[in-house]
Amino acid sequence: MRKVIVILLLFFICLNSKSQHNYDELKYLILSSKYAEALDLCNKLLIEDSENSDIYYHQALINKLSFRYTNATQSIKMAIELDPLNVDYLAEYGFILLKLDNDKGAQFVFEEVIEKNPYHLNCGISLSNMYLKQKKPELAETILLDLYSQDTINGFIARNIGLCGYKQGDSRKAIKWFFRAIELDSTDIKAYRFLFTVYAAKEKFDLAIEIMDKAIKIDPQNIELYISVGDLHVIRNHHFKAVDAYLKAFEIDKTNDVVPGKLGLSYYKIKKYEEAKYYLLIADEISMDLNVYKYLGYIYKKFSKPDSSIMFFNKALDILRPDNNSIFIIYVDIAENYYALNNYNHTIGLYKRALGLELQGTWSLNSKNQVLIDLASVYADKKNDKKNAIQYLKEVTKDIYLNDDQYYEYAQLQITKLNEELFMEGN
Repeated sequence: MRKVIVILLLFFICLNSKSQHNYDELKYLILSSKYAEALDLCNKLLIEDSENSDIYYHQALINKLSFRYTNATQSIKMAIELDPLNVDYLAEYGFILLKLDNDKGAQFVFEEVIEKNPYHLNCGISLSNMYLKQKKPELAETILLDLYSQDTINGFIARNIGLCGYKQGDSRKAIKWFFRAIELDSTDIKAYRFLFTVYAAKEKFDLAIEIMDKAIKIDPQNIELYISVGDLHVIRNHHFKAVDAYLKAFEIDKTNDVVPGKLGLSYYKIKKYEEAKYYLLIADEISMDLNVYKYLGYIYKKFSKPDSSIMFFNKALDILRPDNNSIFIIYVDIAENYYALNNYNHTIGLYKRALGLELQGTWSLNSKNQVLIDLASVYADKKNDKKNAIQYLKEVTKDIYLNDDQYYEYAQLQITKLNEELFMEGN
């Protein structure tokens, strides 16, 4: 009898040893990215033990890693069917659904996991990110606080709780948690940037710059940090300081597709037009940008190079969104360039196209009045067509809501003057 027991024990020991060896080999193959071999081993193991949920779970992992998401779904469903209480299986099902772009299904699964286990880290992070994208920061914060209660030294979780506070408009909460994230990890550049954003939004500009200076000391080659500093100086209309920040960014990466344009615009604002032109032309070679084209148009206009100015204004029109106010301004700028070239027919045509646009905002009436007066001037002075000039001057309106009636009064004086000239000419 004892011999039988010993034999049975040895049999089970050998069986367990063999089983453990198979699992070790399976994990090794997965870690080595030998997915085909790993799948073959899973299939062999399932022939021997078709009710083993863990083998199906590993089969799902392998299929997911080798981009066989449909097969992965079938495998993980089998694992869940065999062991419905295993939240790790359920969580993996959610991540496979994400790979299938089934975000709604994945969210439903993650919510089920968190209901069963509020401290499931991977699902909790994924679900909280989903809630943040859906502008539900309160729900995201609830999940993250549960996770943080189990891991109070996790800077990533602290930072995301801060982000929830920021999304809720609670700057005090956001600042507290971003500082906590930095306390836990002093190299967390994202936490510095979020903190910078909060201070900038509250117009605490000196604190924002101070925070960003600390981040730059940690990561001096991070071009985005210098760009953020430059952008803040632009908001404050401190373009000299913005130039310094953008120049540092440009030194780090001369191929960046946004820095030359920003640098050129700031140089333009401080009236350094040669430098502005230099960087804007670099930006023009890298990407298509409306502001780059517009300001190159303005620069060449200042340099009395109307042909180049017209070319860049036309480039701006080619990519301009359906924004009549912006198109109106560019038409007027091009018209003035044609005027400088003594091409009055083109000038008239562009002024008329500008007048044909329906504009938005309180500035639109005065803008059109100015164009009507300029158009009348071209007809009267350059085309010697006083009658047409008078017709356009008559369209200059007097609006009771405007504080300044200068356009209307000027137009009336010009109409009187032109009528007198026509009378003296016998017309």
